[in-house]
Amino acid sequence: MKKILYVLPILLGTLFLASCDQDEAIEEIDNSAIALESSLDKLYAYQKDITINSEEGSQAVVRVFSNNLNDVTAYSDANIRLVEIQAKESLHESLLRNNLIDLSEEKSDSDDVSDPGIASDSGIAFQLLNVNKSREGVRYALSFNHPETSIAKADWQYYTHYSSPNQETIAEISRNSLWRRVYYGLKYKAYSGSSWATIQNEWKLVPNNSSYSHTKNPCYQFRMRVKTKKSSAYSVTFDY
Repeated sequence: MKKILYVLPILLGTLFLASCDQDEAIEEIDNSAIALESSLDKLYAYQKDITINSEEGSQAVVRVFSNNLNDVTAYSDANIRLVEIQAKESLHESLLRNNLIDLSEEKSDSDDVSDPGIASDSGIAFQLLNVNKSREGVRYALSFNHPETSIAKADWQYYTHYSSPNQETIAEISRNSLWRRVYYGLKYKAYSGSSWATIQNEWKLVPNNSSYSHTKNPCYQFRMRVKTKKSSAYSVTFDY
């Protein structure tokens, strides 16, 4: 009987410690998830979620980040369009089908191959949070027409586009307008603990009616930087 009384407290203590260990493990998982979701919150002071719809009936939420409240406030669903890319269809073909590119435009700026500019980590950032698909087998791109500025001759503007962590292995950008030059640079992280590695140095010109696509596998996350003026029209997609 005494042996049972001695063993019982030890058994209860062991169960209590096991329970504590399990709770701590759950807490670590939850904290990790929170850290993942708020990774961009540490870089930007303000954010805004915008709901956008494709013409086919899909719905998505895009988060806009900035350290300037006025920049975030200026954005609405009029500035971002959700474009569906059908099965066996390229981004360029999808943009043509949606009348976002006009092939009748013939002006060329192919001789303007570089513009050094000044790289800046400030500005506005975007991330596609989720998509409620109207049908299976389609991919998605975001087409941007940024708000106009009140300045007659606007300076270069910088925009950053982040893929969802640990989901996409392909990054692609397409230029939608010949009248507005678009430059880009691209980095990626192979794993969550990796440093950003350069895929394309800033700034590479995207020619008229053209797209650039890059694939990295493994890939934890892409960070695409875009340099343009005023309401420059271009599209970005991250895929797998």
